[in-house]
Amino acid sequence: MLKKLSFFFIFYFILSNNAISVTGTGEVKLSQSVISGYMKYLNMNSIHNKSYGAELATGNPSFFAITKSGNGYGYSYCPKGKQCRFDPTVALQLCRKYTDKRCYIFDRKRKIVWGNKNYKISRKATSSEIREILEELGFTGTKKSSTTNSSTTETKPKITKKKKVENKSSVVKQIQDLNEMYKSGVISKEEFDKAKKKILE
Repeated sequence: MLKKLSFFFIFYFILSNNAISVTGTGEVKLSQSVISGYMKYLNMNSIHNKSYGAELATGNPSFFAITKSGNGYGYSYCPKGKQCRFDPTVALQLCRKYTDKRCYIFDRKRKIVWGNKNYKISRKATSSEIREILEELGFTGTKKSSTTNSSTTETKPKITKKKKVENKSSVVKQIQDLNEMYKSGVISKEEFDKAKKKILE
């Protein structure tokens, strides 16, 4: 009995370690087709999946696997009312079969585990909310550019305003100096008007 128990724990430990070792790490940007596939995977418990046929009846998402390039995927789920073994093998095999590349686990039971993110996706999350989450976590490649654009638009008006203030004070000083020269008789009225016009252009 003790021998059987120790064998079970060793087998469970190997399975657990295998699940951890296949979790993806590093930077990855998901393609639109992978994002669409991920939405379908997350909605496995939704009534909408009845349109996919009896083989894709409602169920609970298990594992979602992707390639390092973010262009290929495969997933597994447990059909409603059935007992399933919690194992990443099916998702990894399907991903490998359709892409012919090595695959890694991105999501485990609605939780993004790539790069130890451990971000749980709510069952109530809409498609647009899921896209926002992927963007915030850096999986779409759009967050960086949007923040860069907003920061440049914020700083531009400040620089322009400062320049305008500097130019205005410079013009006032030049006209004051010109006025002093005219009053002291250094330049004529005609020269004063001509110089003033040039400064204000």
